[in-house]
Amino acid sequence: MGDTHQENTADPSLKRWYKNPVYVVGGCVALVIFALIVAFAIHSLMLKRAHQMAERAWVRVQGATIIGPLVQHNVPRATILFQNTGRSPALTTNIRLVMTVWTSNKLPDWEMPPNLTTDAERVGVIGPGSVVSQPLSLMRPLTDEQGMYLERKDWFIVILGLVSYSDIFDNLHETKLCLIWRDTSNERLSPCEKWNDAD
Repeated sequence: MGDTHQENTADPSLKRWYKNPVYVVGGCVALVIFALIVAFAIHSLMLKRAHQMAERAWVRVQGATIIGPLVQHNVPRATILFQNTGRSPALTTNIRLVMTVWTSNKLPDWEMPPNLTTDAERVGVIGPGSVVSQPLSLMRPLTDEQGMYLERKDWFIVILGLVSYSDIFDNLHETKLCLIWRDTSNERLSPCEKWNDAD
């Protein structure tokens, strides 16, 4: 009974700690300080990200031209212009491109093939506002069958590409591109309805 009596007498003092103004005020102050620290950290992170977005490099396709004609035994040749529209240099820039005869009149629903070429063209640094040109051609001359379907516009010339680079903040970025030659009356390639994205 002595032990029980001691527990009963100790419990009220333990349960009444939160009724003490000193404990209540101290807890509230600590909670407010913690909330302010968290809010400051989140705000600082948002400012840092906004600054990086405003000052980072952006590599995009400025334009693309191709030279035909789309007849058998010919090798179409294209030139793609890439521009850094950002405020700082694009570093360690690598460009992968492949030109192919697309054996269909529409693009499939699956994702862009990740392996475009075996080797990447190392461009290096692209300064802000600078433009670099990248030539490429079909890997082999057009066959009789390809020339026939291309002339009938059942098949198309398609260029797939991937540009990888880092910005001055050591963040990695990728620009995916898909260009198609639908209107063979001019030398300009137009963007595909999918597979064009820049992060």
